[in-house]
Parts: sequence; C-alpha cells; structure tokens
Amino acid sequence: MPSSHTRSTASTPQTQHSAGVKSFSSTPCYTCRRRRVTCDRLLPSCQKCRAAQRTCLGYKKPITWVRGVASRGKMMGLTFDDVTARNSQALGSGRGDIELGKYQRTEVRHDGESDSIQEGPQGSMDWSQVPGLGDWGQANTSDSVTGCQRGDIMLLDRSSEEQTRNDEDILSPESHSYTPSILVDPLYQGLDKVSRYYLAHYDRVLCRLMVLIEVPNNNPYRRLLQMVNASPALCAATVAVGACHNLHALHYSGQSSFYNATSKHRTSSEDGEEFRRSPNPNVRSTYQHMLMFKHRALHHLKRSLSDPKTRRDEVTIATVLLLIILDMVESGRGAWKLHVEGAKKLLETRLGSPSEDTTELSALTYPACDSFNIFLAGTCMTFDIMGSTLSPSGTWTEPILSQLTESPNLLSDTEKNMFLGCPAYLLRIILFISSLRHADSSPRTLSPKADIATILSHINAFEPGPWAQKMQQSVSTNSAELPISEPYLLSRLSPAWNSSLDSPKDTAFPDAPYHLASAYKIAITLYATRILLHPSPEESPSFAEQVTSVLTHISHISPTCELFKSILWPTFIAGTECRCPQQRVWIRDRLEQQWRGFWTVNIRAASRVLDAIWSREDQYGGDWVEYIDRSDVNWLFI
Repeated sequence: MPSSHTRSTASTPQTQHSAGVKSFSSTPCYTCRRRRVTCDRLLPSCQKCRAAQRTCLGYKKPITWVRGVASRGKMMGLTFDDVTARNSQALGSGRGDIELGKYQRTEVRHDGESDSIQEGPQGSMDWSQVPGLGDWGQANTSDSVTGCQRGDIMLLDRSSEEQTRNDEDILSPESHSYTPSILVDPLYQGLDKVSRYYLAHYDRVLCRLMVLIEVPNNNPYRRLLQMVNASPALCAATVAVGACHNLHALHYSGQSSFYNATSKHRTSSEDGEEFRRSPNPNVRSTYQHMLMFKHRALHHLKRSLSDPKTRRDEVTIATVLLLIILDMVESGRGAWKLHVEGAKKLLETRLGSPSEDTTELSALTYPACDSFNIFLAGTCMTFDIMGSTLSPSGTWTEPILSQLTESPNLLSDTEKNMFLGCPAYLLRIILFISSLRHADSSPRTLSPKADIATILSHINAFEPGPWAQKMQQSVSTNSAELPISEPYLLSRLSPAWNSSLDSPKDTAFPDAPYHLASAYKIAITLYATRILLHPSPEESPSFAEQVTSVLTHISHISPTCELFKSILWPTFIAGTECRCPQQRVWIRDRLEQQWRGFWTVNIRAASRVLDAIWSREDQYGGDWVEYIDRSDVNWLFI
C-alpha cells in the first residue's frame, strides 16, 4: 500500500541557476540515486536518464508501496486486521460488534410523570408564522410534531449547537472498538452509520413497495435517495420512513395474530409505550431513532418553508410527500391530512399563476413539467383523493388547482408509480363523488351537480381488460412483466363464490391487474351508492352479490403477487357492506396476510375499524358512513 510516512513529507526544494535557458534542481533525481550515478539535475527531467533510456522518477520523493499501515515505527509491517485485533484485546472482549441498539445515548429520555412530548426551541413547530401556510402551520404546531412522538418520551431542551452535538453523540460509535473505514456510496458521504442503515432499508424494502410494479432504473422513490445530500429535511424524512418500517418488522414479526384481546383496541400511543418497554434493545433504539429523525425532519421542513428561496422547491414538496408516507406507515390517521393540505398549498404556489406581488419569485412559478414534478403532483393528489373517501364529511377542502384536477394525463402518468393500483379513470370518479359528499358541509368545496344514475353509468363504462393490457404494455418496454396470479384460496370459498366468478373474456389480459381493476370498479360502485343514496338494508339487496364479486376478484391476487399491496381500499369498502360471518373471517385473514407482508400500520387500523363497524351494525344497525363521520378521524386506507 502507498505510504506517506517517509523521512520527510516536504518536497525537496528546487533552485534554478541561470545557464542560458537551462534550469537545475538542487537535488538529484531518484532514478540516479537508485543507480548510484551522478545526476545532471536538469529540469524538468534528467538528461542522463534519457541517455540511458531509463524513466526519470523526478526530483520529488515518489510514493512507496509497503507491506503494512506504515513504513516505520510501531505500525510497520502490521495490517488493518492486526490493528483491529490489538485494539479489541485492549478494550476487552465482546465489544467488537457494533449493534444498532448501542447507538442510543441521551437524545431522548423517559419522564415517568409525563405522557406527552415536551419540546425545546428546536422542536417548537410554530408553523403558523410561516408566510402563506395559514391553517396548515397552526395544525402542524399542535398535531404533527406532538402527535408523532408518543409513549412517555420527552425531548431534551437545548440550543441548536448543543442539539447538533448531542445528535452526533447518539450516532457515534466512539465507545466501541475501532473498525477500519470502508468505501461508502458517494450518495451517503457525510452521513452517520445509523442513517445509512435506515436508508439502505428504505432502498431495499420500501422503494419496491411504493410503486405498483418495480421496473429497473425507473423508480421515482429511489430518485429521492439521490437528493438526500441536497436537503437535511428530505434526508431526515427518508431516514424516518425507513426507521419506522424497520421498527414494525422488528417488533411485530415475532408476534402472533393481532386479533387478540390485548391488542384489539390498542391505540398508537399505547403502541409507542410498547415499543419503549420492549425487551428487545433494537426495538427500543429504533423507536428512539424514528422519533428523533421525524422531529429533525419537521424542524428542517419548518426552516425550508420559512425561506422564500426553498419554499417552492421540489425538494420541499418531496419532503412533505415522505412525511405523508411516514404517517401512513406509522398509523394511517391524523397527521397525513395536515401534510396533504400543506402539499396542496405548496403545489398551488409552485404550479399556479404568478401574482403581481411575487415578481421576484416568478422564475419558480413555472417549473419544467418533467416526469419527477408530475410524479410529485400526481402522488400528492392521489393521496388527497383517496384520503377524502374516509374522512368525516365537510373536512375535505377543494382539490389541487382546477387545471391539475382536469388534466387528463396527470393521474394516468402517475398510476404506475403509485402502489394504489386504482385506474386513473376511476380515480377521477372518486374525486367527483368526494366533491359531492363534502360540498354540503364545506363552503370551500366545489359543488358539482350529477345524479347517481349518471355516476353509475360512468363507472360501468370502465373496462378492466384494456386497462390491464395497457399496463402490461407500459412496463414491457422496460423488460418487466406484470405478475400473472392464479386463483388463491378458492378452495376455502363457498360454492356461491365460485359460481359468481367474473373471469376476463380475453385470456390475453394479465390476470392480476384485471382482477385488481375489477375489484376497484365494483368497490367504487358500492361506495358511490352508499355515499350518495344511504340505502337501508332492505333497499340494498344487491350489495351482498357485489361484495361477493369484490372478494372473489381479490382472492385471485395471491399474497406472493406484486399487486397484493394494492387491495386494502377495495377490501375495506367491501368489508363495510359485508354481512356474512364467513366472509368477515376471510377478510380478517386477508388483511392479516397483507399486514405481515408489508408492516404498515394503516392495514392493521383498517381491520380494527372494520371490527368496530361490524360490532356497531350487529348491535344497532345503521350506516357505516355515520360511524366515520362521528369518529372525527381521517383514515388513509390505501
């Protein structure tokens, strides 16, 4: 290896003597030194070496390859393994392996007399003072930061400089044995080991879960990884998402079914308490890391929003998108809606018409509509549309700019980059239904006029087969094929289920996308009828047949299929209208399979909401939409 530990690290001084146009060095070249001949010291190279047809090594000391970490002294002849073994023996046995759980120190601490988060200057998220945020800032102050850090954990109150110093202490393995440096991906240069660990989890696991079909070199969520060094807020949010998902996989993978008496009605704060008191030290430290990085992401996002130069940047919108995903993975309730509303405001200022008093920011008003900006706008809009379906009436504001809502390509260009799996045509119908539902209670929401027959005719006009074929063609150019599913668990279904199977008429259609689109089509029919007509059980005899059709299509999507992650919303809608005990058990089993495959808590929350709806209907009857309205909770079940 090259060694810089030489007798003299300074270069040999060179002097120039005027001898016509010739210049000479004050020292001989190293080739002549090794040959033990007199050097003529001519610059830039020795003429004696040229005459002897030798390569002149020059007048500066060359790099020397030695066998060891040093050419002299106590380290001479030793390798990195020798040094590591020596240090390990000096520090004691059992400390050579750095465990993730040992990275914790004093970032968060337990306060036995407090059940909430107390935040210092770094954590006080008074976003109401940020220009242009309005209600979003006030809501984030009380809900987003405090609500995301539960379970008797209190952040220490300290200055910004002390915060940074303590953050470094948490993630610094200085108390462990020395390990040699290894090559680090240039994207992760400057990041600590814990951040790189969770970013690696995000890259390996979450990126493929967040898109409908994983296409090599065409995943927009991996592009976010390329931007982690451009924004501390984006970096912290990405790490927090990876930490949260890793936390659930660590904690819940060893547990039995979540349908038991002790956890059936568990809240998110009780989950936080369970994480904090877990006997597994990796679970405890991962939970603390998740809280810390989420707090850091919110803090840096506040600073980005306060700066007019970064407020409209695509990196800021991408950070908000990751916080939406984080809340979906963490709970599926509450804070995601605050971030969606904030994303809508940011997109309006970024993509909207320039105002007369913002001429200095006019260059940011019309960004290039590249694929990444379309992905950001379309994904935020998809979360907005699907979240409006299970939000209390009147709590949904009007959608993103009308020109985005009416854009024929925005949702279509996004559907293959979104794990939802709902065709763009049906998404527009859901948007229209939500506008009708929320129009009566919210003066800010547009009030479109249409009758239920017209809406149902538009739903029936959708053909799942051509859509599945189009999705097959859209990814085939990237050497990827849509998964072909096979009938799964049909043996467990009743004969009535098998007889009602609606198979594709053209066998050329890919099975799994066809059945997924068919399930969405029937589920949206159920949703539209329930939302707009509120029929009684006697007035809806066809609901049982439609529920059976949805579940039959879903049964054709195997848990090993890539599209299995997309079944949550149609399964939930079918479950709300389900009256058959056999089918309810099947729905519970299906949701548990999805939960154990993806570890996002909104899946478990959907199952528990269904249990509450079924219990209420069995005892009192009534409409499940009334239950959603009275719960005053914004659910995100996608």
